[in-house]
Amino acid sequence: MIMISKKEQYDTILTILSKAAIVLINFAVIVCITHFWGAEGKGYQAIFIANLGLIAIVTNIFTNSSISFFVRKVGASKLYAQACIWTFISSSCGVLIFNFLPLNTADNNLFLLLLLTAALLTGFLTFHNALYIGMQKIKYYNLITILQPLCLLIFMFLLYKTTKTNYFDYFYAYLLSFIVVIFITLFLTKKTVGIIKLQLDFSVTKQSFNYGFQNELSNFFHFLVVRLSFYFIVFYLSEASLGIFSLGINISESIWIISRSISMVQYSKIIKEGNTQNVRKGVVTASLISFYFSLFCIVILLLLPRSVFSYVFTDEFSDIKQILFLMSPGVLAIAFSSVYAHFFAAIGKMKILVLKSVIGAILTFILLLIFIPLWNMNGACITTSIVHIVCSAIIVGYFLLLKPLAEANGNRKP
Repeated sequence: MIMISKKEQYDTILTILSKAAIVLINFAVIVCITHFWGAEGKGYQAIFIANLGLIAIVTNIFTNSSISFFVRKVGASKLYAQACIWTFISSSCGVLIFNFLPLNTADNNLFLLLLLTAALLTGFLTFHNALYIGMQKIKYYNLITILQPLCLLIFMFLLYKTTKTNYFDYFYAYLLSFIVVIFITLFLTKKTVGIIKLQLDFSVTKQSFNYGFQNELSNFFHFLVVRLSFYFIVFYLSEASLGIFSLGINISESIWIISRSISMVQYSKIIKEGNTQNVRKGVVTASLISFYFSLFCIVILLLLPRSVFSYVFTDEFSDIKQILFLMSPGVLAIAFSSVYAHFFAAIGKMKILVLKSVIGAILTFILLLIFIPLWNMNGACITTSIVHIVCSAIIVGYFLLLKPLAEANGNRKP
């Protein structure tokens, strides 16, 4: 029998509830976007978030998992200075690269300025959220992750009602939401670890880079798995087509609320306890719970009539149900394997995640080249499902081959 502490139960339930609230808020944001600016506006929003995510992968080397992993070992001050410097460098270089890429926006310079500002704010907020996870201040993490999309929804609605210009109102609302939340974050961080000083320790920087680089290298290839299709759709089809497809992606990924919540709590626990037999049993149990809850959500979505999607998101998005159906096998695969992926990240086995993501990225590129010209958006959906299933099989297979710490140590004894 697997014993779960009351604190773990509390953190898990609280995290699931907060993630559920985030899903509902983000759903409201998506509904507003589809009604305010249609499929084309949703497409531009998807590209903005994808570009921001690509920059964040580089920024996260010093602002994300490495913070959670090292904060108890070296303190927050020795991690903060390197995070700030790296955020500025990576954000500036990322936007500079995008400047040489074609962007079909009415004002490309404004678009890039907004992207740079968003990248800087995202890096700053990511650092503090990672700090809360490392310090096991899960309630602070949950609070911040709820407030940001809630503020986004409020500001987006107010800007649209007062200006009624174009999809750039979404970008302005996005930045305002981050500014408000960061002020709250500064107060919570001071309460958690006190005043953070700017200290550079090159030995810590080296360790943080080694850990963060491996993790974000995996995330980069994972990004290609889940978002490379966005750029292919814009190239082969249109921004409006991307808007429809990205909505299907948003709905599908919202199903991962259970796996992400459980994985995040498990990750914090595994960092503390390591690869023990008890932890492994908890990972297996958590993955099954995640799978069954996700299956339930998918069945409910697929049972909804097509008219419901048209009513909620307008007639431009009436084909969403077909997209959800084609992507559902991959969604279930990730829901099951997500806990295993976080397990490897928590014990520092980053090479496994990198290998999985590299294989997935290569397979994604090949299949998109074949399937999108043949079947348009359906080809992108089929590609996504196939790649998710393959990546999940790799992760679970490695978990079954890896021995728990006690057993591995025991085998070394004479």
